[in-house]
Formats: sequence, C-alpha cells, structure tokens
Amino acid sequence: MNITLTRSTGILPVLEARQRNPRFLNSNRPHGQDARATNNFMRIIRSIGGILQTLSESEAGPRDSARILTGLSAIDALLPGGGLTPRAMHEILSPTDMPSLFLPLLFARSAAKTGWIVWCDFEKRFYPPAAAALGLPLEKLVLLRPTSEREQLWAATECLRSAGVAACVMSAARLSFIQARRMQLAAERGGGIGLLLRPAKAMSQPYAAATRWLVRPEPGERTLQRWSAQLIHGHGGRVGKSVLLEVCHETHHVRALAAMGHRTNRAQAAAASA
Repeated sequence: MNITLTRSTGILPVLEARQRNPRFLNSNRPHGQDARATNNFMRIIRSIGGILQTLSESEAGPRDSARILTGLSAIDALLPGGGLTPRAMHEILSPTDMPSLFLPLLFARSAAKTGWIVWCDFEKRFYPPAAAALGLPLEKLVLLRPTSEREQLWAATECLRSAGVAACVMSAARLSFIQARRMQLAAERGGGIGLLLRPAKAMSQPYAAATRWLVRPEPGERTLQRWSAQLIHGHGGRVGKSVLLEVCHETHHVRALAAMGHRTNRAQAAAASA
C-alpha cells in the first residue's frame, strides 16, 4: 500500500491511495502484515505541512457521542432525536446521475467541529471554493482520490474506522448489503458519520443507514438555488416530511424552510439560517 499526500490548488491536502499489491485486487482489504500496518496507520490521521501523521487515541481526545446539529432547525426537526446520529451511515439519494452535494456539504460542515472530513472524489467533481463558501473548513478537509471504485470502497471504509475522521463522504451507484453493513460497522468503530451519495434508483437496493434522504432540485431564481430534501427513512424521525433548502449565490446565505406536502408555505414556514 502506497499512500501519498500532495497539495491541490494550493489550499487543501489531497490524499491519494494506490494499491500496488496484486492481492488488493481480490479483496476490499489487505491481508496479514500489510493489514496490521494499514489498520494502525489509518486509526487516526492528520495532516501537517503536507505530511500525513498518526495520533494516539489519547492525543485525539474523546469523541462526543451527542447527535450532530446542522444549525438549521427545519432539518434538525426531521431527524431522529433532533440531530444526525453519530457512529452511523446516512444516505443522500438524488434523481439525477450527478448527485447533489448541497445536503452532504451541510452535514459535513456540522461534523467538522469534531474532526477531519474525508471526501472521496473518485470522479474529480469536487470544487473546493464552493465548499468553502458554504462554510466547510478546508483546513479540515482531506480529498481522497482513489483510482477505482473497489479501491474507493476499501479506503472509505478504513477512513470510517479512524477515530480522527468526523465524516467520510462517498458516492456509490451499487452497494451490496454486506458492503453497506461493513461501512456501518466501520462508522460505529470510528465514531464519526458516513455520508453515502446514491442515485434514486438505489432506493430499493439494500442499505444499512440510520437515515436516508431524497434530494430533488427545485425551481430557483437568478441568485437563488433550491432543493427539496425529504427524509425517507429514519426510526424516530419525521419520515415522509420535507424541507426546502435555499442558498443565495451572492451572499452564500443558507436557509432551510419547513415544507408542507410538495409546496412550501413561506408565510408559515419555520425558517433557520446558517
């Protein structure tokens, strides 16, 4: 296993994992001595001056097990317990081939208060300036750029097992129940959250997530972009309810409005800002 850390665009670290050992082609994880070394390496990570380092669990400090609040009351009100469940996977489904990054960005910036954000950028579509404009701290962001979907799945699972990772974001069109369950177990061990971006056609496929969201684009205005986000799974949450997400491209101001059915009653909407 060869893991290198380089600089991209001069503003954030990029973590590139390349699996050179042929054994890795036949498994999601390495074996034997390589596995022990990699597990120890990925336990807790941090980047200083472009160098990837490890921390002991005592240096990283305890992970708060409290639910993660987004700061947007309309979203938090839908979630079980009023916030994102830690040590769990959360799925965001989109009806288009290109997944919507807005909701996962909101979730990731909330989790960044407790650790690193690892973003799997297999298709190299992630745009750091846009993420920074929405409040994601780039100094806490690690871009993971694997060279294959198999490699991405293995690396994301290992990152979820790391106690230093607060959130790991990954896109996956197809995922078996065993793979989904493996990621959930990794999140339970690491203590952070996993954000899995999937197409809407995966709604009927196996999953192992605490919550599932369906995000659709909505008509906007010249300076406003909108999405509807519906909670479609979440024990104890307001399943079936939606919020209207809105961002102003001029001010980068974000709002979440409580939706009623398929339309939003703005006069009675419970709005929150961040």
